[in-house]
Amino acid sequence: MAEKSVTIHSEPLKELVIARLTEVGTSLSDARTIADILVYADLRGIHSHGVLRTEHYTNRVRQGGINLQPNLSLQKRSCVTGIIDAGGGFGHTAAKRATESALSMAKEHGLGLVGVRNSSHCGSLGYYVDMALEEKMMCVCAVNTDSAVVPFGGTRPFFGTNPFAFGFPGEKDSILLDMATSEVAFGKIFYARENNTPIPDNWAVAEDGSPTTDPHKAFALFPFGGYKGFGINIMVEALTGLLIGGAYGPQIKSMYGDLSSLRNLAGFHLIIDPRLFGGENTFKTAQSMIDSLHSQPAAEESGEILIPGEIQRRNLEHSLREGIQIPASIYEFLSTGKTAE
Repeated sequence: MAEKSVTIHSEPLKELVIARLTEVGTSLSDARTIADILVYADLRGIHSHGVLRTEHYTNRVRQGGINLQPNLSLQKRSCVTGIIDAGGGFGHTAAKRATESALSMAKEHGLGLVGVRNSSHCGSLGYYVDMALEEKMMCVCAVNTDSAVVPFGGTRPFFGTNPFAFGFPGEKDSILLDMATSEVAFGKIFYARENNTPIPDNWAVAEDGSPTTDPHKAFALFPFGGYKGFGINIMVEALTGLLIGGAYGPQIKSMYGDLSSLRNLAGFHLIIDPRLFGGENTFKTAQSMIDSLHSQPAAEESGEILIPGEIQRRNLEHSLREGIQIPASIYEFLSTGKTAE
């Protein structure tokens, strides 16, 4: 049976998240950043990376697994590269700082690449890509995570869900792809658990390595797209863990294991000014491609061709108008600080 839900608008929802985060010692500035990033996801229907994460963050802070006072200074490696050591702090503030730094480099030199090491969960990568798109910049972001995905042909988790996001601006529309390299993000499993709803049999395996439709029995995830998705899963690990962080797969500290341990995730934030090669005409060409895709015949008579990010933008418009639906148990925690029984 699906759990009851509560509908709430974005601003009061942010205030609830801020209240829960500041009561465990998070600075008001950091709490506002984190709340903005979490609600960004819920507004777009990406509930796996939304406010349901708040309770975990507060539990981790209480047990010492998130450093509330990291030094997020940028260490430049060249005029277009740099690295930020998050010091085990909130991944959201570190990733936002990295994106801001890469944007500054790209505005001056045409491109910027900033890595983040020793970070924790940073929320939806689409948020950081959107920061670049607002400045008419192309962006690629990626992050590694702890072991949660079985290798192609395997039964035990090795790499993480290893998400990446990509954005490219047109004159009026933009492409924004944000995806895990697992069949789904583990947050979707958590959301199914909160709602007590079954999951498709190609999402996850049980502890014995067999596919399961019970979210409560889900032990590890499948890579998306078989061996091709597994290959992209490895690519993200190389761009983050190998290039930036110095740790991979089983070496990454678990999100839901020892909550007293600081985490060591790595992030990759690359921003390129599209005008480098084609000038302002690049945006016109990108818009032409998007418009041409929209005009392609759909397989179903009532169907339409959408580009990555369009469904989320439509969800955003609906959520701003009608409010955001969240499970009652999550609302109970956000309102009271107590877990619903």
